[in-house]
Amino acid sequence: MRLKDKIALITGASRGIGKASAFALSREGAVVVGVARTAADLAALEREIREAGGRGLMIEADVTRAASVAACVERAVRELGRVDILVNNAGIGGYRPFLEWSEDDYDRIMATNVKGTWLFCREVIPHMRRQGGGHIINVASVAGLQGYPSEAIYCASKFAQMGLTQALDREFWQDNIKVSAVCPGGVETHFALGDGRTAGSERMRGFSTPEDVAEAVVLAALPRDRSRIVQIVMRPMNEAT
Repeated sequence: MRLKDKIALITGASRGIGKASAFALSREGAVVVGVARTAADLAALEREIREAGGRGLMIEADVTRAASVAACVERAVRELGRVDILVNNAGIGGYRPFLEWSEDDYDRIMATNVKGTWLFCREVIPHMRRQGGGHIINVASVAGLQGYPSEAIYCASKFAQMGLTQALDREFWQDNIKVSAVCPGGVETHFALGDGRTAGSERMRGFSTPEDVAEAVVLAALPRDRSRIVQIVMRPMNEAT
């Protein structure tokens, strides 16, 4: 177990990449702090982790609300003593021609994908500095490296997330706080539905799996004394670069 007794806080942990990452980190010995909005989903995740021999603390929180994020991090530190790994995975998006998006759509996507990442980093970094280090892993996207039609707001949010990742890496590496971005392409989750894709369709089956991305999260999180992984880019085998 390469992450034995590390405390790993994961947002959007109740499904998709977040859930797969929770199990992958747990198998490496980490204590998982699962964060999501739905209590029933968190209860199911906690039960599954426990049945698999792992340990977890589930916290219901809204990643877009500063008070909710602060309370979540404070509880994790109070009950478990520290946060070693933060995985900012919570995210939303969609597929729609540019002129069909509304101001509410923009605010909702940016609040979840960008503000949520910023809020958790803001709350966790002071604890990581006091404890002598830590690791932040932001689950971004290839849409944060290249623009795509019908995904303009999502791309904007992921470019912002990448900028935040790079800035934090440069600001805090001397505090032994590593900041990484994992950038998958298409992943076979509910998130990819739309733009002509339906559940079980051939296009979906060709995508990467949540477990593929979770392995990249673990790779980024593994302890290294003399190096840090700043960015991992992933592509499914049915997509060109």
